[in-house]
Amino acid sequence: MECCDFPWTRVLHLLRCAVLAIALAVGLTAGLAALPAQADPRDEDYFTNLPLITSEGKEVAFFDDVLKDRIVVVNFFYTGCTDMCSLTTARLAQVYDWLGERMGRDVFFVSITLDPENDTPEKLATFKAGFNADRGWTFLTGSRENIDTIRAKLGEKARTLALHRTDMVIGNAKTGVWRRSSVMGSLTIALQSILELDPTWQNSTQTNAEALEAALKINTVYDLSAHPGEAIFLGACASCHTIGLGVRFAPDLAAVTLRRDEDWLKSYIMDPDLVLAAGDPVAQMLAEDFPGVVMPNLGLNPVDVEDLMSYLKAADARLAAAEQEAADSFAAFEAAHGLAEPAPPAN
Repeated sequence: MECCDFPWTRVLHLLRCAVLAIALAVGLTAGLAALPAQADPRDEDYFTNLPLITSEGKEVAFFDDVLKDRIVVVNFFYTGCTDMCSLTTARLAQVYDWLGERMGRDVFFVSITLDPENDTPEKLATFKAGFNADRGWTFLTGSRENIDTIRAKLGEKARTLALHRTDMVIGNAKTGVWRRSSVMGSLTIALQSILELDPTWQNSTQTNAEALEAALKINTVYDLSAHPGEAIFLGACASCHTIGLGVRFAPDLAAVTLRRDEDWLKSYIMDPDLVLAAGDPVAQMLAEDFPGVVMPNLGLNPVDVEDLMSYLKAADARLAAAEQEAADSFAAFEAAHGLAEPAPPAN
């Protein structure tokens, strides 16, 4: 099951996406949103060729080197964000994985910092590495003046970092078609919106969300509304964490309820930024181990945290039961084949 397609009523509330939805609705009526194809697509005269700097330290001209003749997905972030930037980047990384060989060939991702004073190329490189972003995904910084000019052209006009947009601008700079898409809604629909910008994709058999879901083996039947803890995990955690499947962009949470004190876990889930700022040694260790991925403050309330903890405890119980079953089966195999070590003599 993927984390992107399920009843979002509660999780949207948890992630404060009501605010994002309002911003998206307003954005869709202005700027670049949902522009039709133009006879004369917007070029460097509109987007500018102001210089920006990549995470590799290379200077690029914004339109000619980043947008020209490309299908692009542009989002804004900053590495010091304790709110949604890591989560939205992780969800973009899911779409990145689905695009596969198209990345860097047919589609290009562009992430632009809103905090150029602090986000040096070195910091961008660390953040990029935290999400395994490679081919076709460019992270950019530059001067404050240039960043502000370019973000305004793309409809990002927030006056403070905390209020920046979390949706993405997607467009085909060659055909002149631009639109916005939410990265906090269905990622299947976001993927479809990107692919629709490629004229050759219209001949594909996967030209609707249902076909994409089938091709990507996404289960949309399971009713998560009856499982609030799992809904929270899939909506807010699964983009970065797995349970027993290894490290994705942040620690594997297998046995986390056994490895960590319960009160600490609850505090960290609810207010990770405050726990880290207080100098908590475990939080500091996690920040050092995963320097490019910031645990976001998701605005969960105590009831949400209890639901999430119940889900994590149940998952750990299932893992423990599976491990015990495997150990018992192995012990029975050893005994049946005379491989078991003899019991120590009684005293």
